[in-house]
Amino acid sequence: MNPSRTLLNRSDILTNGSFVILGGGLAGLTSAYYLSKGLPAGSQAKITLLERSDRFGGWVHSPNVGRDERCVFEGGPRSVRPKGLSGLMTLDLVKDLGLLDALISIPTTHPSAKNRYIYTPHGLQKLPSSIASLISSIFRSPISALPAAVFKDLTSGPGSGTLEDESVKSFITRRFGPRIGDELISGMVHGIYASDYGTLSARSSVFGPLWELERRHGSVIKGLLAKKAPSDAVVANEELISRLSSSLPPEVRTASVWGLKNGLETLTKKMTEWLIGRPNVELRKDEPMCLPCVRRSKSQITTPAHQHTADFVISAIPPRALHDSLHHDFKNQIASLGHNPAVTVAVVNVAYRSKRRIIPVPPAFGYLIPASIGPDINPHRVLGVVFDSDMMPGVESTTSRGHTEDLTKLTVMLGGHFYSDLPIPSLDVLKHQALEALEQQLEINEKPLYINATLQRDCIPQYLVGHHRRMSGLHHALQGRGLALVGSGYGGVGVNDVVKGCRETVELILKAGSATGLESFN
Repeated sequence: MNPSRTLLNRSDILTNGSFVILGGGLAGLTSAYYLSKGLPAGSQAKITLLERSDRFGGWVHSPNVGRDERCVFEGGPRSVRPKGLSGLMTLDLVKDLGLLDALISIPTTHPSAKNRYIYTPHGLQKLPSSIASLISSIFRSPISALPAAVFKDLTSGPGSGTLEDESVKSFITRRFGPRIGDELISGMVHGIYASDYGTLSARSSVFGPLWELERRHGSVIKGLLAKKAPSDAVVANEELISRLSSSLPPEVRTASVWGLKNGLETLTKKMTEWLIGRPNVELRKDEPMCLPCVRRSKSQITTPAHQHTADFVISAIPPRALHDSLHHDFKNQIASLGHNPAVTVAVVNVAYRSKRRIIPVPPAFGYLIPASIGPDINPHRVLGVVFDSDMMPGVESTTSRGHTEDLTKLTVMLGGHFYSDLPIPSLDVLKHQALEALEQQLEINEKPLYINATLQRDCIPQYLVGHHRRMSGLHHALQGRGLALVGSGYGGVGVNDVVKGCRETVELILKAGSATGLESFN
């Protein structure tokens, strides 16, 4: 891309401009949705969305594999938390699309909300969900490390106030000791990022709020106990949260997690359907991008079939994919765009037909496997197992043929950062590895009714140490370039993070005529 650029003014771009959105996954569809809805009445602006694959939805994929009955598997995300501003924004999108009737709300009293496990050398260990359960499990590993961890945090001196960032492992070990990290936190990181917690940024991951508490109060625990006056930004967010929350049913607002009938792909399919019906939107699949280039005031996006001209580009493809496709002059100026790698996760969905419970623990969300479990116990590098039929009952439509109540569905997740040093198995081998792991870890040796393996290549971005600084520099480098960055590669890997980032970026484009998508790093 050429560093010099003359942008149309806000009025021109919103009334007669051309927008190109790269990528037709959740981020691309959400950006197109809010952009199309937000353009002024009578606008002649054109929105073109380019997707390289043969389907829209990206990692959100809910195939029905059943023959005599419906059996919906989730190849990507399967549940969403309703909490906070980002959670409410996603629910607002669901409501806006008319999908509240398809919502499956899992209350906080549901067993899957209270029962979560960590895998230990001695089997599954239930994680505490209340003070009472914490006390009762205080002498069992890894929970037995908690009292010493709390004492260490309270008695350790404050960290360096000049520390820009550090790994999650460094932060947790420094504040709470190594056991909590190796036996517990690393498992959480496996479940969220499929990452090595020794390389993941503490500041830019879900542990960022804890990292900030230490910076402000000298201790994480003291920070959690401290009372502080809300900032103007917090007050503004609370007002928006109140407005969004008031329009939702109480059982949705207070849920632990939610899903959708027929799977989360219901959301991306509905957005796709809505966008297809908009006269100012063109969705194009099977159209991989070759070389995006900016010349003067127009971006040229070349694909094998077409050349698209845009006044503004929203990139919803992975950062490294965008970086690798850019003109070398521009690429050199924004090298940080390609800094973070992404990991590949193998997802093996398994369904059993059984009238008895075959999972050897009470109904639960599932379990994660921490870094302390070595290859002698976990040879196939399983990251965790989700008990789908426990944590999201009712996914199969009520109009399904056959009986779904006898189905036990599980998802085995393998690989992630481990595949950086290991060859990636074939799909058939992955199926065998998943069944072998279920037999070893859960003593399930029945023949599955259905099994499906998917290799999600480069699906989860890894926010390496220094991510915040790099994104801040990228924000400044992109100002005035007519390019905004959205998706899981920047400000969060969850569904809520992506929806919130897309909505806020589009709102800024509609308000100011430009955005980078990285304003939160400024």
